[in-house]
This record gives sequence, structure tokens and C-alpha cells, in this order.
Amino acid sequence: MSLLVLFVLVSYLFVCSFTYLYLKKLQYLISYHLGMNLAMTSSGVMGIAVGTLLGYAFPSHYSLITIIATLLAIIIGAIFGALVDYQTLLSGVTSGLMAGIMGPMIGVVADLTLVTFCSLLVYAMFGLLCFSIRS
Repeated sequence: MSLLVLFVLVSYLFVCSFTYLYLKKLQYLISYHLGMNLAMTSSGVMGIAVGTLLGYAFPSHYSLITIIATLLAIIIGAIFGALVDYQTLLSGVTSGLMAGIMGPMIGVVADLTLVTFCSLLVYAMFGLLCFSIRS
């Protein structure tokens, strides 16, 4: 089980980093509104997905999982928000904060179907972020 969780987490981080590198190349095309959506979507979906996955896999370590998911979502929101300006950075951080706290709550009561849905949501949302910029 732990190896599967590790594989899924690495795939989340791979998709997230690929999306960031793609958007970094097209940074000059990102407006304020799109940047805010990018920051909030990336931090929100990662906070909920990572929190749900870890909460499902390790329900007895709830406090540590909440801290890890929240910090990861805040960092991702700050990184994606920094593509535009400080206001989008702040939007990404606050969205990451909320999602990182909510994700483990969902994960502790989740079943495998919900964890699978959150995983598909990560891949779909980051794909949507890549296709949201017209070059």
C-alpha cells in the first residue's frame, strides 16, 4: 500500500512540475485573471488530492498529514501565483491553506473510489491548466 501511495504522490508532483514548466515558458501570455485561476486551481486540487490520499492511507497520523498537505498546497500556490504578481501569489497561498486543511478531513472518511476520483481530478485539472493558454 505504501509503495502505491508513494507512486501516486510522485505522479502528482511530476504532473504539477511539468505544468509549471510549461506555463513558465508562456508566462508573458498569462493575465491577472488567468493567473489567479492558475494559482487557486493548482493549490486547491493538490491540497485536496494529497490530503485525501495521505488521509486514506495513514488515518492514524492525522495531524502530521494535515501539516504536510497544507504546507505542500501553500508552496504550490505560491509558486504558481508567482508567475504573475503578488496578488495571485496571495490567492494561491490562501487557496492552498484551505484545501490543505480540508483534504485530510476527506481522506480519513474516504474509500478507494473517492481517492481514485481525486487522482483523476489532479490529472484533469493540470491538463486543463496547460490547455487554458492560447499561444
